[in-house]
Amino acid sequence: MLFSAFAVTRWSTLQLVPNADMLPGGRFVADADIAWELGDDFSINSPISVQRVHMGFSEWLGFDIGYAGGFTMGVKTSFLKDDPLLWYVPTLTMGFQNLYKSREAFYFDRGEGYPRNEFYLVAAKSSDWAKLRGHVGFLSAATYSKGADRFNPFFGLEKYFGAGTYVTLEAQQRSGEFLLSVFAVYRLVPDRIEINAGVIDAPGMLSGAEASRFFRPTLRAGIKVNLGSGFNGFDGLTSVEDRIDRQRGLITALDKRIDSLSTELRWAADRIHELSGFPDERKEDRARVMDELAKLRNLYDQDPFDPELVKDMVDRIRDRYEMFAPHLRVIVTEPDIDLRIRRLAVSLIGEMGDKAAANILISILNRFEDPSLKTETMIALGKLRETRARQSLSRLRNDQDAGVAFTAAEVYRSLFGTEDEQAGPRSMPVVEEDPIGNTVPERRLGR
Repeated sequence: MLFSAFAVTRWSTLQLVPNADMLPGGRFVADADIAWELGDDFSINSPISVQRVHMGFSEWLGFDIGYAGGFTMGVKTSFLKDDPLLWYVPTLTMGFQNLYKSREAFYFDRGEGYPRNEFYLVAAKSSDWAKLRGHVGFLSAATYSKGADRFNPFFGLEKYFGAGTYVTLEAQQRSGEFLLSVFAVYRLVPDRIEINAGVIDAPGMLSGAEASRFFRPTLRAGIKVNLGSGFNGFDGLTSVEDRIDRQRGLITALDKRIDSLSTELRWAADRIHELSGFPDERKEDRARVMDELAKLRNLYDQDPFDPELVKDMVDRIRDRYEMFAPHLRVIVTEPDIDLRIRRLAVSLIGEMGDKAAANILISILNRFEDPSLKTETMIALGKLRETRARQSLSRLRNDQDAGVAFTAAEVYRSLFGTEDEQAGPRSMPVVEEDPIGNTVPERRLGR
């Protein structure tokens, strides 16, 4: 009640050592595991099992009860929350564990020769870059007769590998002996089900357990099930890293959506602007322009192809700029018109130097995917010396279509005279000439 919560509480993946994380209020986590002592007398048919229920009263107070050869319980409270903006402010938690019965005593079958009624203090901090969360603290069995258990340091590391998969490394000292454990954790159902497996006292398994050692190498597997909704929605079992990745993905998707909507709005605005200048009495002029474009297309289709006829017709259209230009700007925006007609309209805009059509041409680069239309549009923008197309041209230099990438690189260089590290391909691609003969980039660029 005295501090604001800077960090969303979460369910830690640590299995043995205490952790600093808290369950939200209204969350209940059922935890059950089975363990086999590794040794010469190992038997798969004789495991031991510990069951516990962890309850969150609030993200500041938690409680757990369970069975570990007898009734056991624990309680913990958090009094400082991790501030992600300040690297030196961790989460700080203190509590008691192994009250009445000790879980470790039950694992290693050493009777009551284990400390219980332990107090602990633990601090935790996360690294988003490393996808790592570390916990460090100490345990103290103040009522235990052995002085070596008055101060037992420990640490735990949670490493996230993506797709709900973690590996934990947990180390602690008890009665002067060092215990190192390794677990693999998989969040099978996000926010609901976790399965884990690992080895307690891994060094002892490698070197051979000694009868006098405080610990025994133990194989352990477990499952945790999250119940309840809590104050933090469904994020109690989801890791901090998972939530960050989810938010980044959502932001990326929204950015793409905003870019798409902005493109559509610009296109609609440009098209409305061009259509607004056409009264009904100019419909006849529109029909004549379409007829001229159809004739020009037919000249490209003739076999053999006569470039002089095409050049003469383009010159006649250029001479009638005032009549043709407004109609050509609208024709290039009409999705129902034949694509070859629209490409010819784009080409004529470039030939006539119609700078008023530049906005429409730039919008075509951002809105349509047809390679031949993009190629013709970039050439027209190059002829118009339209420097506002710099961003679109720079992006298209890396287009998957070789002809588009080549044309974008050449037009960009002709306009700006430089090529940065994002420049497109320098080799000349092999692009087949289409029926109207004007989509071969090196020919249209006069090379």
